[in-house]
Amino acid sequence: MVVLRVRVFVTFALLIGVLAPATTASAATTYEVEIGRFLEGAPAESMRFLPGSIDVHRGDTLHFSSFGFHTATLLPVGDGPVEWFDTMAEPGTSDPYAIFQPDPDDGSYKFSVQALLPSSFTCGAPAQPACTFDGSSLIDSGTPEEAALDFSTTVTAPRGSSFYVVCVIHGPKMRMEVNVVARSEPASDPADLAAANDAAIQQDTDSARALDEKFSALRTWHKGPDGSRVWDAWAGVENSNVALFAMYPRKLVLEKGDTVQLHFDSLNYEPHSATFPVDVGKEIVRGSFYPSCDPDGDAGPGPDNPPDLEAPPFCADPTQLELNFDPRFVPVGGNGTFRGADLESSGVRGLLSPLGDDNWDLAFTRTSGDEPFRYLCLVHPWMRGRVVVR
Repeated sequence: MVVLRVRVFVTFALLIGVLAPATTASAATTYEVEIGRFLEGAPAESMRFLPGSIDVHRGDTLHFSSFGFHTATLLPVGDGPVEWFDTMAEPGTSDPYAIFQPDPDDGSYKFSVQALLPSSFTCGAPAQPACTFDGSSLIDSGTPEEAALDFSTTVTAPRGSSFYVVCVIHGPKMRMEVNVVARSEPASDPADLAAANDAAIQQDTDSARALDEKFSALRTWHKGPDGSRVWDAWAGVENSNVALFAMYPRKLVLEKGDTVQLHFDSLNYEPHSATFPVDVGKEIVRGSFYPSCDPDGDAGPGPDNPPDLEAPPFCADPTQLELNFDPRFVPVGGNGTFRGADLESSGVRGLLSPLGDDNWDLAFTRTSGDEPFRYLCLVHPWMRGRVVVR
């Protein structure tokens, strides 16, 4: 996912300098932590915390920065990322940090407001004192509403303890480990961290370019049960550290009666969809991520109401705020056969989606004529592909 300005996701590029201590060696140190970085030479992002592991002293500060749609969420000491997500952010449930939550008022889904908001409005942000993390309870930056993420927290967790920082939006695999060492032990050297970050980004850049080149060139197919051709396509591709934001291949040429099988099984971080035709997809995007107020909550029978206010928090009582999707956004749409104008959508798929990461098949029973059939991803609408049917 990408930066949410209440209605749409927008991505930006991020280039942050090397890690450097903010004060003298004898005083507390501020470490710069970069969350994700968009890569050169491919439509891709490194889905890392940079650094991925750090040793700090009590009193040191972590300053988190990102232009992507990320959070810096510090988990309590003793909480593992996988276990925390299983209990607090299971996709498709009402868990407080689940990105896609069921909305009983209309039978569709809504976006987790708690995942977007900071745990405190009085610390961590620019011009505010750093939040204090003692390891006993979660601290969350929330996602940036307008500008880049800029969040600071001072570590006061016990010496000898360790904790994880995760991105709530992108799941347990996007994380860093923080070890609180005794004052008599050395903390991480910023120069060493900078070198490790550079090496990680170079590795990710190389792998992103190789993946983009490989999947752009792929034209593979197999025979279906009826003997027709089933062509392979991918709505985004990922490996252990990199997410690519493109449809692969960007153009497919088939014969009338062929099928396209969209693959989602590599998506560990980003959910995607393949939604036909592109004009209907854009309509669904425009009708999503809109605020409403729910006075009686999910348990009450009353419907959602229009916003009370024009700007955040949109509701006179901020606890009533909901961010809603168009009912067609998350689920599968259509009957699996595209005829040129009807909605056919894979639904939003990936490891962090309620639909999971299963493949999705779409048959084409009419030719495309002078213009190819065009489709997009609802989550990242600039991801687009074309299908020519002869």
